[in-house]
Amino acid sequence: MKVIHIESGLGNQMLSFCEYLAIKSVNPGDDCLIETIVYDIPECNEVICQWNGYELDTIFHLHAPNVKSMFSDKQWEALISHIRQSRFWERNWNYPVHFTQAFEKVGVKLRNVRGDFEAPGSPYMTPLSKPGYKKTFIFQYLNYIRKKYIKHPSPPPSPELFIQSEDNVFTGQQLTFKNKGVGIERIDKEVRECFTFPALCSKADLSLAEEVQSCQSVAIHARRGDMLSYNFDCYYGGYFKRAVKYLKQSIPNPHFYIFCDPGSVEWAKHNSKVFGLDFRKDHITFVDWNKGETSWRDMQLISLCKHQVITRSSFGWWGAYLNSYKDKITCSPDDITNTTHHF
Repeated sequence: MKVIHIESGLGNQMLSFCEYLAIKSVNPGDDCLIETIVYDIPECNEVICQWNGYELDTIFHLHAPNVKSMFSDKQWEALISHIRQSRFWERNWNYPVHFTQAFEKVGVKLRNVRGDFEAPGSPYMTPLSKPGYKKTFIFQYLNYIRKKYIKHPSPPPSPELFIQSEDNVFTGQQLTFKNKGVGIERIDKEVRECFTFPALCSKADLSLAEEVQSCQSVAIHARRGDMLSYNFDCYYGGYFKRAVKYLKQSIPNPHFYIFCDPGSVEWAKHNSKVFGLDFRKDHITFVDWNKGETSWRDMQLISLCKHQVITRSSFGWWGAYLNSYKDKITCSPDDITNTTHHF
Protein backbone atom coordinates (compact mmCIF):
# COMPACT_ATOMS: atom_id res chain seq x y z
CA MET A 1 0.00 0.00 0.00
CA LYS A 2 1.21 3.49 -0.87
CA VAL A 3 -0.36 6.58 0.73
CA ILE A 4 0.27 10.00 -0.85
CA HIS A 5 -0.30 13.08 1.30
CA ILE A 6 -2.01 16.09 -0.32
CA GLU A 7 -2.50 19.57 1.16
CA SER A 8 -2.42 23.30 0.39
CA GLY A 9 -3.79 25.09 -2.71
CA LEU A 10 -4.60 23.82 -6.17
CA GLY A 11 -1.11 24.02 -7.68
CA ASN A 12 0.42 22.01 -4.84
CA GLN A 13 -2.43 19.51 -4.94
CA MET A 14 -1.68 18.91 -8.61
CA LEU A 15 2.02 18.36 -7.92
CA SER A 16 1.23 15.85 -5.18
CA PHE A 17 -1.24 14.10 -7.47
CA CYS A 18 1.65 13.69 -9.91
CA GLU A 19 3.44 11.77 -7.15
CA TYR A 20 0.38 9.55 -6.91
CA LEU A 21 0.52 8.93 -10.67
CA ALA A 22 4.28 8.28 -10.55
CA ILE A 23 4.12 5.82 -7.67
CA LYS A 24 1.12 4.07 -9.19
CA SER A 25 3.02 3.66 -12.47
CA VAL A 26 5.92 1.78 -10.83
CA ASN A 27 3.84 -0.20 -8.32
CA PRO A 28 1.03 -1.54 -10.55
CA GLY A 29 0.11 -4.33 -8.18
CA ASP A 30 -0.20 -2.17 -5.05
CA ASP A 31 -3.06 -0.16 -3.62
CA CYS A 32 -2.17 3.52 -4.16
CA LEU A 33 -4.30 5.97 -2.21
CA ILE A 34 -4.35 9.68 -1.53
CA GLU A 35 -4.68 11.23 1.93
CA THR A 36 -6.30 14.67 2.44
CA ILE A 37 -6.59 14.88 6.24
CA VAL A 38 -5.30 18.44 6.57
CA TYR A 39 -8.48 19.80 4.97
CA ASP A 40 -10.55 18.20 7.74
CA ILE A 41 -8.64 19.93 10.57
CA PRO A 42 -9.65 23.62 10.80
CA GLU A 43 -6.64 24.51 12.97
CA CYS A 44 -4.35 23.77 10.03
CA ASN A 45 -5.85 26.56 7.94
CA GLU A 46 -4.93 29.02 10.67
CA VAL A 47 -1.24 28.17 10.23
CA ILE A 48 -0.91 27.44 6.50
CA CYS A 49 -3.71 28.59 4.22
CA GLN A 50 -5.53 25.70 2.57
CA TRP A 51 -7.31 28.11 0.22
CA ASN A 52 -10.47 26.53 -1.20
CA GLY A 53 -9.90 23.07 0.24
CA TYR A 54 -9.36 19.94 -1.83
CA GLU A 55 -10.29 20.82 -5.41
CA LEU A 56 -9.04 18.02 -7.66
CA ASP A 57 -12.36 16.18 -7.56
CA THR A 58 -14.56 19.21 -8.19
CA ILE A 59 -12.42 20.72 -10.97
CA PHE A 60 -10.92 17.71 -12.74
CA HIS A 61 -13.25 14.92 -11.52
CA LEU A 62 -10.28 12.68 -10.67
CA HIS A 63 -11.78 10.85 -7.67
CA ALA A 64 -8.63 8.93 -6.72
CA PRO A 65 -9.13 6.35 -3.95
CA ASN A 66 -8.78 7.98 -0.53
CA VAL A 67 -7.21 6.16 2.40
CA LYS A 68 -10.24 7.17 4.45
CA SER A 69 -12.24 4.47 2.65
CA MET A 70 -10.15 1.79 4.37
CA PHE A 71 -11.50 2.62 7.82
CA SER A 72 -14.79 2.45 9.66
CA ASP A 73 -16.22 5.72 10.93
CA LYS A 74 -15.07 4.82 14.45
CA GLN A 75 -11.51 4.04 13.31
CA TRP A 76 -11.33 7.25 11.28
CA GLU A 77 -12.52 9.34 14.23
CA ALA A 78 -9.80 7.72 16.36
CA LEU A 79 -7.17 8.47 13.71
CA ILE A 80 -8.17 12.12 13.43
CA SER A 81 -8.22 12.36 17.23
CA HIS A 82 -4.63 11.09 17.45
CA ILE A 83 -3.51 13.59 14.83
CA ARG A 84 -5.25 16.52 16.51
CA GLN A 85 -3.72 15.55 19.84
CA SER A 86 -0.25 15.76 18.25
CA ARG A 87 -0.86 19.39 17.26
CA PHE A 88 1.61 18.81 14.43
CA TRP A 89 0.82 22.24 12.98
CA GLU A 90 2.63 23.74 16.01
CA ARG A 91 5.52 21.30 15.64
CA ASN A 92 7.08 22.56 12.43
CA TRP A 93 4.14 21.13 10.45
CA ASN A 94 5.67 17.69 11.05
CA TYR A 95 2.82 15.71 9.52
CA PRO A 96 4.99 12.80 8.23
CA VAL A 97 5.96 11.69 11.74
CA HIS A 98 2.68 12.38 13.49
CA PHE A 99 0.45 11.05 10.71
CA THR A 100 2.34 7.76 10.42
CA GLN A 101 2.28 7.39 14.22
CA ALA A 102 -1.49 7.96 14.17
CA PHE A 103 -1.97 5.40 11.39
CA GLU A 104 0.03 2.84 13.37
CA LYS A 105 -2.19 3.40 16.42
CA VAL A 106 -5.21 2.33 14.36
CA GLY A 107 -3.44 -0.71 12.94
CA VAL A 108 -1.79 0.49 9.71
CA LYS A 109 2.02 0.63 9.70
CA LEU A 110 3.50 2.87 6.99
CA ARG A 111 7.16 3.60 6.31
CA ASN A 112 7.64 7.37 6.44
CA VAL A 113 9.87 8.40 3.53
CA ARG A 114 9.28 12.14 4.02
CA GLY A 115 11.49 12.40 7.09
CA ASP A 116 11.22 14.19 10.43
CA PHE A 117 10.71 17.94 10.08
CA GLU A 118 11.60 18.47 13.76
CA ALA A 119 14.94 16.69 13.59
CA PRO A 120 18.09 18.81 14.10
CA GLY A 121 19.47 19.81 10.75
CA SER A 122 16.24 19.15 8.90
CA PRO A 123 15.95 21.48 5.86
CA TYR A 124 12.35 22.08 6.96
CA MET A 125 13.35 23.42 10.39
CA THR A 126 13.41 27.21 9.93
CA PRO A 127 12.59 30.30 11.99
CA LEU A 128 9.49 30.72 9.83
CA SER A 129 8.10 27.60 11.47
CA LYS A 130 7.94 29.09 14.94
CA PRO A 131 4.40 29.89 16.13
CA GLY A 132 3.58 33.57 15.80
CA TYR A 133 6.55 34.35 13.53
CA LYS A 134 5.72 37.32 11.30
CA LYS A 135 7.14 37.73 7.81
CA THR A 136 8.14 41.36 8.17
CA PHE A 137 9.42 43.67 5.47
CA ILE A 138 12.84 43.52 7.13
CA PHE A 139 12.86 39.73 6.89
CA GLN A 140 11.86 39.88 3.25
CA TYR A 141 14.65 42.35 2.48
CA LEU A 142 17.28 40.31 4.37
CA ASN A 143 16.12 37.15 2.61
CA TYR A 144 16.56 38.93 -0.73
CA ILE A 145 20.09 40.05 0.20
CA ARG A 146 20.95 36.52 1.33
CA LYS A 147 19.81 35.01 -1.96
CA LYS A 148 21.49 37.66 -4.12
CA TYR A 149 24.88 38.12 -2.49
CA ILE A 150 25.68 35.08 -0.33
CA LYS A 151 26.91 31.99 -2.13
CA HIS A 152 25.35 28.72 -1.08
CA PRO A 153 26.18 25.16 -2.04
CA SER A 154 24.11 23.64 -4.81
CA PRO A 155 20.75 22.29 -3.62
CA PRO A 156 20.65 18.55 -2.99
CA PRO A 157 19.32 16.35 -5.79
CA SER A 158 15.56 16.14 -6.04
CA PRO A 159 14.12 13.28 -4.00
CA GLU A 160 13.07 10.08 -5.71
CA LEU A 161 9.48 10.50 -6.88
CA PHE A 162 8.98 7.18 -8.66
CA ILE A 163 9.23 5.22 -5.39
CA GLN A 164 9.18 1.50 -6.06
CA SER A 165 9.02 -0.55 -2.87
CA GLU A 166 7.49 -3.66 -1.39
CA ASP A 167 6.89 -1.72 1.84
CA ASN A 168 3.76 0.15 2.83
CA VAL A 169 4.87 3.73 2.24
CA PHE A 170 3.75 7.21 3.31
CA THR A 171 4.94 10.05 1.06
CA GLY A 172 3.68 13.06 -0.92
CA GLN A 173 3.95 16.85 -0.95
CA GLN A 174 7.52 16.81 -2.29
CA LEU A 175 6.40 19.55 -4.75
CA THR A 176 9.40 18.92 -6.99
CA PHE A 177 7.70 17.74 -10.17
CA LYS A 178 7.92 21.38 -11.29
CA ASN A 179 11.73 21.09 -11.39
CA LYS A 180 13.98 19.97 -14.22
CA GLY A 181 15.32 16.44 -14.29
CA VAL A 182 12.76 14.73 -12.06
CA GLY A 183 11.05 12.72 -14.77
CA ILE A 184 7.65 14.32 -15.28
CA GLU A 185 8.01 13.44 -18.96
CA ARG A 186 7.55 9.79 -17.94
CA ILE A 187 3.95 10.52 -16.97
CA ASP A 188 3.35 13.61 -19.12
CA LYS A 189 0.56 12.06 -21.21
CA GLU A 190 -1.38 10.95 -18.14
CA VAL A 191 -0.77 14.26 -16.35
CA ARG A 192 -2.24 16.23 -19.24
CA GLU A 193 -5.20 13.90 -19.49
CA CYS A 194 -5.90 14.26 -15.77
CA PHE A 195 -5.56 18.03 -15.74
CA THR A 196 -7.90 18.85 -18.59
CA PHE A 197 -9.92 21.91 -17.61
CA PRO A 198 -13.69 22.07 -17.96
CA ALA A 199 -14.97 24.28 -20.76
CA LEU A 200 -15.04 27.98 -20.02
CA CYS A 201 -18.50 29.33 -19.39
CA SER A 202 -18.42 32.95 -18.23
CA LYS A 203 -18.60 35.70 -20.84
CA ALA A 204 -15.44 37.39 -19.50
CA ASP A 205 -13.40 34.17 -19.59
CA LEU A 206 -14.61 33.18 -23.04
CA SER A 207 -13.82 36.62 -24.43
CA LEU A 208 -10.34 36.62 -22.90
CA ALA A 209 -9.59 33.08 -24.13
CA GLU A 210 -10.38 34.10 -27.69
CA GLU A 211 -8.26 37.23 -27.34
CA VAL A 212 -5.13 35.61 -25.88
CA GLN A 213 -5.06 32.97 -28.60
CA SER A 214 -5.21 35.59 -31.36
CA CYS A 215 -2.22 37.71 -30.26
CA GLN A 216 1.28 37.34 -28.83
CA SER A 217 -0.11 37.03 -25.32
CA VAL A 218 2.18 36.99 -22.28
CA ALA A 219 0.72 35.96 -18.93
CA ILE A 220 2.48 37.54 -15.94
CA HIS A 221 1.62 35.74 -12.73
CA ALA A 222 2.38 38.23 -9.96
CA ARG A 223 2.08 36.01 -6.87
CA ARG A 224 2.51 38.03 -3.71
CA GLY A 225 0.30 37.54 -0.64
CA ASP A 226 1.53 34.69 1.55
CA MET A 227 4.36 33.98 -0.91
CA LEU A 228 5.89 37.47 -0.89
CA SER A 229 8.86 36.53 1.29
CA TYR A 230 9.78 33.79 -1.21
CA ASN A 231 9.27 36.03 -4.22
CA PHE A 232 10.71 39.25 -2.79
CA ASP A 233 13.66 39.23 -5.19
CA CYS A 234 11.27 38.90 -8.14
CA TYR A 235 9.83 42.32 -7.31
CA TYR A 236 12.91 44.11 -6.00
CA GLY A 237 15.75 42.32 -7.79
CA GLY A 238 14.77 43.08 -11.37
CA TYR A 239 13.52 39.62 -12.38
CA PHE A 240 10.32 40.86 -14.02
CA LYS A 241 12.21 43.61 -15.85
CA ARG A 242 14.70 41.14 -17.31
CA ALA A 243 12.02 38.65 -18.36
CA VAL A 244 9.78 41.31 -19.91
CA LYS A 245 12.73 42.89 -21.72
CA TYR A 246 13.62 39.52 -23.23
CA LEU A 247 10.06 38.90 -24.36
CA LYS A 248 9.80 42.34 -25.93
CA GLN A 249 12.97 41.56 -27.90
CA SER A 250 11.82 38.06 -28.88
CA ILE A 251 8.21 38.40 -29.99
CA PRO A 252 6.37 41.05 -32.02
CA ASN A 253 3.76 43.27 -30.38
CA PRO A 254 3.44 41.41 -27.06
CA HIS A 255 0.24 41.89 -25.08
CA PHE A 256 0.76 41.43 -21.34
CA TYR A 257 -1.97 39.89 -19.18
CA ILE A 258 -1.35 40.36 -15.47
CA PHE A 259 -2.79 37.81 -13.05
CA CYS A 260 -2.57 38.52 -9.30
CA ASP A 261 -3.84 37.18 -6.04
CA PRO A 262 -6.88 39.37 -5.15
CA GLY A 263 -5.03 41.42 -2.52
CA SER A 264 -2.29 42.46 -4.94
CA VAL A 265 -4.25 43.82 -7.92
CA GLU A 266 -4.21 47.45 -6.79
CA TRP A 267 -0.54 47.19 -5.87
CA ALA A 268 0.27 45.89 -9.34
CA LYS A 269 -1.70 48.67 -11.01
CA HIS A 270 0.48 51.26 -9.25
CA ASN A 271 3.87 49.59 -9.73
CA SER A 272 4.40 49.38 -13.48
CA LYS A 273 8.18 49.92 -13.17
CA VAL A 274 8.55 46.72 -11.13
CA PHE A 275 7.35 44.80 -14.19
CA GLY A 276 9.43 46.76 -16.68
CA LEU A 277 6.23 47.97 -18.30
CA ASP A 278 4.87 51.35 -19.29
CA PHE A 279 1.14 51.25 -18.56
CA ARG A 280 0.57 54.13 -20.99
CA LYS A 281 2.35 52.59 -23.98
CA ASP A 282 2.44 48.81 -23.57
CA HIS A 283 -0.55 46.59 -24.27
CA ILE A 284 -1.67 45.47 -20.81
CA THR A 285 -4.78 43.78 -19.40
CA PHE A 286 -5.43 42.99 -15.76
CA VAL A 287 -7.30 39.74 -15.24
CA ASP A 288 -8.96 40.21 -11.87
CA TRP A 289 -12.47 38.79 -11.95
CA ASN A 290 -11.95 35.14 -11.01
CA LYS A 291 -12.03 34.90 -7.22
CA GLY A 292 -12.77 32.40 -4.46
CA GLU A 293 -14.17 29.13 -5.78
CA THR A 294 -13.60 30.18 -9.40
CA SER A 295 -10.01 31.41 -8.89
CA TRP A 296 -8.74 28.23 -10.57
CA ARG A 297 -9.99 29.62 -13.88
CA ASP A 298 -6.95 31.94 -13.83
CA MET A 299 -4.67 28.91 -14.16
CA GLN A 300 -6.67 27.84 -17.19
CA LEU A 301 -6.46 31.31 -18.75
CA ILE A 302 -2.71 31.54 -18.01
CA SER A 303 -2.22 28.24 -19.83
CA LEU A 304 -4.07 29.58 -22.88
CA CYS A 305 -1.64 32.49 -23.24
CA LYS A 306 1.25 31.87 -25.63
CA HIS A 307 3.98 32.84 -23.17
CA GLN A 308 4.31 33.06 -19.37
CA VAL A 309 6.34 34.91 -16.74
CA ILE A 310 5.90 33.26 -13.36
CA THR A 311 7.15 33.58 -9.81
CA ARG A 312 7.90 30.79 -7.32
CA SER A 313 4.35 29.53 -7.36
CA SER A 314 3.09 26.11 -8.35
CA PHE A 315 -0.16 27.74 -9.53
CA GLY A 316 1.70 29.86 -12.08
CA TRP A 317 4.04 27.02 -13.02
CA TRP A 318 1.10 24.80 -13.96
CA GLY A 319 -0.20 27.57 -16.19
CA ALA A 320 3.15 27.58 -17.99
CA TYR A 321 3.53 23.80 -18.12
CA LEU A 322 0.03 23.17 -19.49
CA ASN A 323 0.55 25.77 -22.22
CA SER A 324 0.54 23.77 -25.48
CA TYR A 325 1.78 26.57 -27.79
CA LYS A 326 4.72 25.05 -29.70
CA ASP A 327 6.90 28.20 -29.64
CA LYS A 328 6.15 29.19 -26.07
CA ILE A 329 8.60 31.16 -23.92
CA THR A 330 8.16 30.44 -20.23
CA CYS A 331 10.18 32.43 -17.70
CA SER A 332 10.99 31.71 -14.05
CA PRO A 333 13.43 33.16 -11.49
CA ASP A 334 15.31 29.89 -10.80
CA ASP A 335 17.30 27.74 -13.20
CA ILE A 336 16.11 24.57 -11.47
CA THR A 337 12.49 25.27 -12.47
CA ASN A 338 11.21 23.46 -15.54
CA THR A 339 10.64 26.45 -17.83
CA THR A 340 12.25 27.40 -21.13
CA HIS A 341 14.12 30.39 -19.65
CA HIS A 342 15.14 31.80 -16.27
CA PHE A 343 16.25 35.32 -15.35
